[in-house]
Amino acid sequence: MVGLLIALMSMVGLALVIEHLMTIQQKKLVPPGLTDQLMRLLDDTDFDGARRNAEVDGSLLGEVVGAGLNRRESMFGFLEMQTAMQECSERQISTLYRKLEYLAFIAATAPMLGLLGTVTGMIRSFNTIAQTQGTASPARLAEGISEALITTCMGLIVAIPAMFFVSLFRNRIDSCVAEA
Repeated sequence: MVGLLIALMSMVGLALVIEHLMTIQQKKLVPPGLTDQLMRLLDDTDFDGARRNAEVDGSLLGEVVGAGLNRRESMFGFLEMQTAMQECSERQISTLYRKLEYLAFIAATAPMLGLLGTVTGMIRSFNTIAQTQGTASPARLAEGISEALITTCMGLIVAIPAMFFVSLFRNRIDSCVAEA
């Protein structure tokens, strides 16, 4: 039973990794074409054109620049623009990190489920010994021990790559945010 839960977690984790590989990318969060376009428009002091392009794009960079340019004509000027951009980037970063929480949960929980399988397998082995009053056959004992080792291994096989991908995606997000 525990092994089935771990297998299910591995499938969900794989789906999350594939989804994150497709969405947490530098070119999607900070599109190079948008960067060049915004720089050109801002150099030409076409603030409205830059704001429209940023808002239409919908990327991390577009949202942050758009938030700042929406406050360009406010009473406090640059300070309010900077604050708006910072608040928007914090919201965007928070959203990206929340996406990773499910994969991080799998990375943390899979070894615990493996440990649970170890405990239940060992309990089964000791129950076999108790039921046979110490004369259990090695084959019957091996069933429980096998369950214990297999579930431990499964939990680690799921958790280690999940931890790797959580770190990879966190680094990607940090890199994109720094560039934006």
